[in-house]
Amino acid sequence: MSSKSAVISVIGSLNVDLVTRTPRVPVGGETLTSEAFNIGWGGKGANQAVACARLSRSQQQASSGEKSDVEVRMVGAVGDDEFHEGFLNALQADGLKTDNVKILKGKKTGVAVIIVETGTGENRIMFCPGANYDVEEADLVDADASVALFQLELPLKVVLHNMKTAKEKKIETIINPAPAIALPQEAYQGLGHLIVNETEAAILSEIENPQNWNEVAAVFIARGVKNVIITLGGEGVFYKTAKQQAASQDGRIVPARKVKVIDTTAAGDTFVGAYTVSVARWKATSYGADFDLDVAISHANRAASMTVQKAGAQSSIPWADEVPEA
Repeated sequence: MSSKSAVISVIGSLNVDLVTRTPRVPVGGETLTSEAFNIGWGGKGANQAVACARLSRSQQQASSGEKSDVEVRMVGAVGDDEFHEGFLNALQADGLKTDNVKILKGKKTGVAVIIVETGTGENRIMFCPGANYDVEEADLVDADASVALFQLELPLKVVLHNMKTAKEKKIETIINPAPAIALPQEAYQGLGHLIVNETEAAILSEIENPQNWNEVAAVFIARGVKNVIITLGGEGVFYKTAKQQAASQDGRIVPARKVKVIDTTAAGDTFVGAYTVSVARWKATSYGADFDLDVAISHANRAASMTVQKAGAQSSIPWADEVPEA
């Protein structure tokens, strides 16, 4: 365990997941009988915060209240409806600090309607933001944070304001820009870590049907990003750093772990959470040493491979001791 505590501040969405499992997606005007329906806790922000919490400690540590070397703080908003109490209790049970989650009077908690095809494990999601879109444009990142982690399920002005604040406070900044929308130059300038999937990489780089990930990464590095990580599903993860770009070196692909896919929901969030824990521990204890992307991405790949073998969102995210060593 590290000698110095790391703090991860996750500024993001909290949604109730309404999940239907079906052999296929119905066509227009068609009614299908589903195989199952569940209500769970989700939102990219909360999922990634749960992933950070679980992947920085064992389940036994969390259940016993044992202090971890990583403190994870969830920042966001829920409504004062029938969902918020159970949601916050579940986050706290996973070891998260929820003091910075506001309960907004007269508002509804965000909702994601998810359809999972049981044959392929692929999902389709409709998102109703609810209280998430009422998060105020204010300084939400604690000054003692090692890492600030962002997504794009909060109002863009809130995300951009707090990314700027985090960078000014010299806090390591990570963004997983999903759902992908065009970002201004200021979002990329001085950004420590950009984590995107293939679709997000194409949209944000403005390169249609990219054939060469080095070219895509070069676009982001030219905008000011230090580390570009592109997840490629079963093909693994591509990464390229500003240092590699300056030395005219190609990026690297870290292979994926081959497993049977049951449900891809939260797999990307698990990857981001595991990667963020590695960054936080490095930031807290590195004392100037370079961050080892190879090791961090390999571990994040293994964590995500555990998630896709289970159904559900937060319920499928593994604890640290459930992730294989290799």
